[in-house]
Formats: sequence, C-alpha cells, structure tokens
Amino acid sequence: MENRDLVLGLAAGYHAPDLRPFAASLRQSGFAGRCLVFVTASTTGAGSLEQYGIEAVPFERPADQAHVPYNAWRYFLYRDLLRGNPDFGRVLLTDVRDVVFQSDPMAHAWPHGFCAMLEDPSATVGSCPHTSRWVRGHLGEAALADLAAFPLSCSGVSLAPAPLMLAYLERLCDRLLPFTPGPNMAGYDQGVHNLVLRRDPPGPVHFLGNDGPVLTLGSKPGDPGLSADGRVLNDAGVPAVMVHQYDRKPALFARIRKHYA
Repeated sequence: MENRDLVLGLAAGYHAPDLRPFAASLRQSGFAGRCLVFVTASTTGAGSLEQYGIEAVPFERPADQAHVPYNAWRYFLYRDLLRGNPDFGRVLLTDVRDVVFQSDPMAHAWPHGFCAMLEDPSATVGSCPHTSRWVRGHLGEAALADLAAFPLSCSGVSLAPAPLMLAYLERLCDRLLPFTPGPNMAGYDQGVHNLVLRRDPPGPVHFLGNDGPVLTLGSKPGDPGLSADGRVLNDAGVPAVMVHQYDRKPALFARIRKHYA
C-alpha cells in the first residue's frame, strides 16, 4: 500500500538550471516521500531530475485541449493520478521553476485539513490585477464581485491529506473547463482556486500567510530578510520552509541561482 507523502509538480519547457534549485533543495531537505514532476517534450532538463530522486513523468495534452494552459492542465494530471493511487499520505502541490525548499516540507507541523497559502496581506482577489482579470475572464463579473474582498490565495502551493486533495482537485477541474483563450489568461486556474476554497471547499481550509511555512513573494513589497546563515526569513522572522516566487526579487533570484549553479 502506498502511504508515503507525495510532492507533485509540472515543468513545461524548462531547462536544467530552471529545475535545479527546486530539485536539489528538496533532496537536501531530507524529504523522504515521492516526488513526481510531469514534463513536456520541450522540458530539456527533465533528464536531470532522476539524480535528485524525482520521477519525471512525460505527458501530452489531448489535441482538443491543446488550448488549455499548462497551469490549468496540471490539475487534471494530478486528479487522475490520485484517482488511481488514493493511498498516499499528504500531498503537496507546488510550482517548480520558482520554488526552493529550506527544510523538509513534510516535517513541518501543518494543521489538519486543506492548507492554502495567502499572498502579502495587502493583496486581495479584487486588488490583484492578474487574479481579478482571470476571475472576470473565466468566471464572470458576478464571481469577481463575490470574491473581490477576500485575501488572495496563491494556487502555486497547496497541501492536504490525499482524500481531501482529491476532493479539491475534483471541484477545481469541474470548473476549469470549458475554457476560452484570451489575452493574459494563462494563470486563470488561480481564480478558480480562490472560488473553490471560498465557496465550495472540500473540507476544513486553513489559510496560511507569509508568517507561516510558505513565503510567497509576488505581491510582497521589498526584499525578504536573510538569517545569519543565508536562509530566507518569513514575515515572522524565521526561515520559511518553502520560498515561492523568488524570481520576483532580482537579488534573491541571482543569489539562489548562483547557489545552485
């Protein structure tokens, strides 16, 4: 029976330097579960993942769904995997190119339930120009008006026990299609993510901010602090378990890429 914890990601068109900070830092963290990264034929760095104990799983979108952005299509891959393998422990869904681990993600004392990550406290669904566009473009004006005041949850990192994660993915996938392409709609999954968690949650949801295990930098002003040994500090002044969207901070991006060169 498969009862280990699972990390799931997707890499479309990435090169080895794009994957190395994620892969090497996860390996160095002491994580002992399984990590699967779905990869496209254009992901030239896929072959580098094996040395870090990460399974690269090739995939192609069906021809009639080639218009669906990879950001959204990944959830169908994750859903189908968990449908066929329901006996994992906890499941961490995570972006790959802009994530680095500073400690074992499964060693953290996560609250029981679905753990969703909030962006900077200043960000709401309505104030974020990207998320508001995605909600309006895919779900409509009424949905945006309904969700606008909620603190913004980033869809790039989520964690839950496998049954709860599958229930979330079923709800998400039900709303991701049909999809009509439009300008700058590649991240529309984030709008659906916020709708599901606020209006049709799969169970108890815990919204964790930047003072918690995941530091999400996209809407955070300025640069994060660093500890004496060079680890990135969250808003509580302690090293974050995961640093997400580090590419939004040029100095931090250069530091991390140099460290894992």
